[in-house]
Amino acid sequence: MNIKETLTEMYNQQKEDSCSPPKNKLQYLGDYIFDFTTYDSNATELFAKNMLEVIDVIINQTQFEYIKDEAKYLNYLTMVNMPFLSNKIEWGTSIRGAWFDEYGHPADKVNHYKFDFDLKIDKKKINVFMKELIEWSNK
Repeated sequence: MNIKETLTEMYNQQKEDSCSPPKNKLQYLGDYIFDFTTYDSNATELFAKNMLEVIDVIINQTQFEYIKDEAKYLNYLTMVNMPFLSNKIEWGTSIRGAWFDEYGHPADKVNHYKFDFDLKIDKKKINVFMKELIEWSNK
């Protein structure tokens, strides 16, 4: 599966089918991938930017540098506790050093993460998905 093409198809489908279509990729990500409920397009875009920033920090393992700034610290803690990330990360002794969970828990019988409608990503590909999600959002 080409993740960027799939995201583009899903985005275009929502623009065509929705009674309140997203005006841009950030609104789409906020509403349909990150699953924020704001009823405020500006807030959705802000939250989506914040989520993308935290995803990037986790991918690059630069959390401790990032959270030195108090506003970014609060943003990080907020985003890792959002449903989108909270079930996709693991950490050792501190959530501040989280990483994407590619394996899941032994008791967990599901080997994929589910996103907007039918999009399923194998847990082993979660890092690739997150990187491509960021790249897609920037184009």
